[in-house]
Amino acid sequence: MKLHYPRGPAPEGEDVLWRCEAKRYSYVVDADREEYGVTAPRLEMWWWEVERRTPKGAWLRTGEFQLLTAFKKKYSETEADALRDFKARKNKQIQILSRQLCRAEEELALTKPRELLMFA
Repeated sequence: MKLHYPRGPAPEGEDVLWRCEAKRYSYVVDADREEYGVTAPRLEMWWWEVERRTPKGAWLRTGEFQLLTAFKKKYSETEADALRDFKARKNKQIQILSRQLCRAEEELALTKPRELLMFA
């Protein structure tokens, strides 16, 4: 597994929060034919500088407040936590989409003709 750091390494000695995301980027294959492609996914590790901390969370320099005591949070304290949270988000996404796929397949099956049962 290779992690990419789009903003480079975090500033040394700086208090930061982390988020891991999978990214794909689009690109032009042939502009004249309006043909486009997409890159393979890659894991990107992003960091944001903390302006100040409170007993329950942190204010980022972007002006955003992150409640660090919440079960679901956007940012993590460490890179390892960010990677763990990314895995948890993707596993939950897979669960949700799998259930949606099963329901859609069941509903589609309702449209198939059924054999008539004959009772003697």
